[in-house]
Amino acid sequence: MDTQEKITDTAQDMRRTMLLSAVREEMENFGMNPSRLAREAGLSGVRVTQWLQGLYRGSDLPVMEKALESWLSAVREGREMAARGYIPTIPAWLSTPTANKILLALKYAHKLADIAVIYGGAGLGKTITAQRYGEDVPDVWIATMTPSISGVSACLERVGQAVGLASIPAGGARAEQAIVNRIRGTGGLLIVDEAQHLPIACLDALRSLYDASGVGLAIMGNESVYTQLTGGSRRAHFAQLFSRIGRRERLTHPSAGDMDVLLDAWGVKEAKARALCREVGSKAGALRGLTKVLRMARLMMGEEETELSAGAIESAWAELGGMA
Repeated sequence: MDTQEKITDTAQDMRRTMLLSAVREEMENFGMNPSRLAREAGLSGVRVTQWLQGLYRGSDLPVMEKALESWLSAVREGREMAARGYIPTIPAWLSTPTANKILLALKYAHKLADIAVIYGGAGLGKTITAQRYGEDVPDVWIATMTPSISGVSACLERVGQAVGLASIPAGGARAEQAIVNRIRGTGGLLIVDEAQHLPIACLDALRSLYDASGVGLAIMGNESVYTQLTGGSRRAHFAQLFSRIGRRERLTHPSAGDMDVLLDAWGVKEAKARALCREVGSKAGALRGLTKVLRMARLMMGEEETELSAGAIESAWAELGGMA
């Protein structure tokens, strides 16, 4: 190795050490565990854990560290904006009535080793509440499905990653057995999010995992998840899974209580502003869409303004394309 290469390697090591120190500091500030960091940065939980321990040396290390640098930058920028009063410090998760229903369904599946189906519209807090539950309780694994999951092997690979398998055997039967060996006897909970993307065979594979492992199973998604489990000619395919469902939690729209908790957290006091926010929250996207409008309204306010007004909220809604 020549002198220039040594200098480059030394600089990379120093940068990596500084990044590691900064990430650990922010994790401590937020009381954050590696799983939450991985989710927020869009990375594998297993790889992030190894990186935090200084053990990860995979070929994608530069890509991982770039994602962590982006996460760190976003966290610092958000804190600076909050310090200047642009964005109030609001918890990522709020104890709304709907969130508490979701928590109860997850706890039911977990503690009784049963199957729960939690389904309904977008923006009601299913995903973030599941993440909150996983942060507070050990042996909870969240496997998030996507449209690219078209077969059993891909589905099991996603579950294997979620439960922390370092390597996932090729072939559905081997992958299934590896997952069962990992989670059986833990008393844990497997949460499958965005399950509406899964075809019939994948949902049946989840039923097999549940039967073989004895851990709780929570299936979350939009309305079509429940329709798939009960609808028409598909009923025979799902008879074994449907008969095992112990709890069904349907979420249709945000309740008045959900709205009040969110608006109180943002400090929205003006009656006209709260009424407008309730209208925003009743649209597609629900509480998630309302939160985006509130954040945009805060960004658009002048430094001398201290309270979100109906005018600011209306302007933000229009800016985000919510008004004609």
